[in-house]
Amino acid sequence: MSNSEKSSPKLNITMFSGGSGTHSITAALWRHPQISLKILINAYDDGHSTGRLRRFLPGMLGPSDVRKNLNRLMPEREQCHRSLKKISDHRLPVGIPAAEALALMDMILAGRCTKLPAPLADSFAQLNVAQYHRIQSFLSTFRRYYDEQFEKNNVFNFTDCALGNLFFAGCYLEEGQDFNRTIAAFSVFHDVDPSILLNVTQGENLFLAAMKEDGQLVANEADIVAAQSSNAKISHLYLLSGDTYLDKMERQGILPEEGWEHFLTAQHVTPEISPAAAAAIAEADVIIYGPGTQHSSLLPSYLTRGVGEAVASNRQADKIFVANIHRDLDIPTDDINDLARKFVAAIQRPGPKINVEWEDAVTHFFVQDDHLRTDSAKYIPFDPAQFCYSLKTVRVRDWESQEGRHSGGFVLDEVRQIVQERIDIRIERTSHMVSILIPILNEERTIEEVLKSVVALDFQALGLSKEVLVIDGASTDRSYELAQKVRSVKVLRLDQQQGRGAALRMGIDAARGNLIVFFPGDKEYSTGDLYSLVSSLVNSRFRTVFGSRAVKCINLSGELRSIYQNNLSLYLASKYGGMLLSILTLLIYNRYVTDALSSVKAFDAEFLRSLRLQCDGRDLDTEIVAKLARREEYVLELPVDYTPRSRSAGKKITVFDGLACIWTLIRERFS
Repeated sequence: MSNSEKSSPKLNITMFSGGSGTHSITAALWRHPQISLKILINAYDDGHSTGRLRRFLPGMLGPSDVRKNLNRLMPEREQCHRSLKKISDHRLPVGIPAAEALALMDMILAGRCTKLPAPLADSFAQLNVAQYHRIQSFLSTFRRYYDEQFEKNNVFNFTDCALGNLFFAGCYLEEGQDFNRTIAAFSVFHDVDPSILLNVTQGENLFLAAMKEDGQLVANEADIVAAQSSNAKISHLYLLSGDTYLDKMERQGILPEEGWEHFLTAQHVTPEISPAAAAAIAEADVIIYGPGTQHSSLLPSYLTRGVGEAVASNRQADKIFVANIHRDLDIPTDDINDLARKFVAAIQRPGPKINVEWEDAVTHFFVQDDHLRTDSAKYIPFDPAQFCYSLKTVRVRDWESQEGRHSGGFVLDEVRQIVQERIDIRIERTSHMVSILIPILNEERTIEEVLKSVVALDFQALGLSKEVLVIDGASTDRSYELAQKVRSVKVLRLDQQQGRGAALRMGIDAARGNLIVFFPGDKEYSTGDLYSLVSSLVNSRFRTVFGSRAVKCINLSGELRSIYQNNLSLYLASKYGGMLLSILTLLIYNRYVTDALSSVKAFDAEFLRSLRLQCDGRDLDTEIVAKLARREEYVLELPVDYTPRSRSAGKKITVFDGLACIWTLIRERFS
């Protein structure tokens, strides 16, 4: 890498992608301000409405993956962009008559969008003028072509067709039926830089077929991605010209005398890499082979002439193969070793083997740890003893965010760590997941309701996924069992009752997010306040945020009497104990914290772990305050709602807890 490249503020990443498989990874890379991303796709999609559209416009490749990627890459800051995405993804009803579909297009062309079905009409009303005029242009061009074909008795079936695919078809006709030029023009329409989403080939109109190990023909791309009729693995992929495929296979479909395998081998076409794709590979600091539907979205891209050569020629780049997490329909019996071997074989290309060793193609394999799940049958197994490449290249961890999908943030974190070892650019960490830790002890009356409320929280607007971890402190009631029943919650358990601090420390060790939030399972706090705490961490320089009960409290004495009733000692200890902790912190640390014992706190995870917490009980809270003060770390306090419960309803804090908190403050000051 040259000095000018080393000093560049951007990290160039080129990723081979498909449809939805790389969604979270694309999002994480795309949002990072120091990353310049290029996405390489093939467009051999041939199923359902996409396949019908390809046959209606002979020569056009499938638009679906183009549309899906652009809808992810386009800006979302303005309502017009969000509305365009909804319109593009809108599918015409199944079974819609052609006359009805044409009438809908005519309403758009005539500017009578208020007559459209309600959700569609609302979205059109929020487009900007330029977007609307371009849609009219695309549909007008497509409509003219449709009318010409109708005169030739060539009719298109509109059932379940995405409007965005019709827009693309019109754009394709406007761009002189040049597929790659259409991608660039369609990118501009979506306010996406046209150099970002690239077709890996030069736009050759090819169709995909496959053979299985048992000799079974898989005749088209739609069958490749569908449920398989046998568990035999797909062994060979073939790309056929449109004429050969449509005339010899689709229309006739008769077994050739020499057999399908011989026929397909003889007719296989190797497409040429596009100049833009070759440049993206050559300039990359990192090349990522994304997860997804292996035998349609990914492996056919590597069969392109020039891909293996370009990858091998870039000797400076880290080259990362991200293995699928769950089994897919095209890989019902493949293991990680199969996926890795097929990838390398595709890069090397069948026929005259090109001079690309596996080390030239891949430097790291990212593999899911399937032992972490009880339902491991869903996961693609990894057997280190059977892996045919160096185990030093394998990074095994829990990559999963949503079920079967990678956390883009985890992938970005790992890429950042790999790259940081060899380049001068310092790649900043970004927040991508919040871990909500809920310590419980005998909370069977409230835990289910609290968990359902927490699970319903959505942090996507902050660019965050979430995980919910319950840490049971060895409850003697049904708390542990009830927590296990709530979907999307991971439940841990202490062997014996040690205290709230011990439970939280177990949760901190297990948390995968780079933000960590403490929240109780007793219904005293509102889950709605978590959003403001997490937002403050994401959007500010603060690494610690406390939710303070003191700010919103109007009548402290009245609330405490309702909790402790006739127990005067507990009433006095609670009323003045909190004040004492605040004053003591001010006296010995020169720091005033209004609510040190708040059960709602949020932290940067790396920073929290650096505190090396040791307390097992309620005094963990004052240990945190003391260590933050000694580091001169600012604590942002935000008001939170608080509905205290009584002792009879399960309130657990005692005078001894308060004394332990005071002692911890003093001990930490002089330790």
